[in-house]
Amino acid sequence: MEEAKSLDLIPYLKERGLRITPQRLLILQAIISLEGHPTAEDIHRSIPYTSLTTIYNNLKLFVNLGIINELPYGNALSKYEFNHSKHYHVICQRCGKIVDFNYPNLKEIEHLASKLTNFTIHHHHFEVYGICSSCQS
Repeated sequence: MEEAKSLDLIPYLKERGLRITPQRLLILQAIISLEGHPTAEDIHRSIPYTSLTTIYNNLKLFVNLGIINELPYGNALSKYEFNHSKHYHVICQRCGKIVDFNYPNLKEIEHLASKLTNFTIHHHHFEVYGICSSCQS
C-alpha cells in the first residue's frame, strides 16, 4: 500500500527534474506508513540505514515542492504530513501530539484580513492548543 502511494508521486517528482532515488522513495514510504505526523527522527528510526542528513535534505525538498507540509509547532521538533487536504491542527502543549481538525476553509477570514489591511492574502494557518486526553490523565 505504502509503495503504491509513493510510486504515484514519481511522475510529480520527474516533472520537477528530480531523480527518483531509492532513498527518496523510502522516505515517502516511511511518511505514509508511520501515519499521523512523524518527525525526521521517527522516519530515521523506520529506515535507519538512511542518514538523518539525507532525510532532512529530502524533507526540505519535499516541503519546497509542496508534496508535504512541515508542522513546526509542538515540542520544538518539526513534524511532517502529506499535503493532501485543507485542514487545521489541534496541538497538545505537553507532549506535542498533533491531531487533524477538519473544518470548512476559513476563506472569509482571509477576505476580511485583506479588506482591513489592504494585503493580498496568500494563505493562513490555524492551530488550536490544549492538553490531549493522554496528558490529562
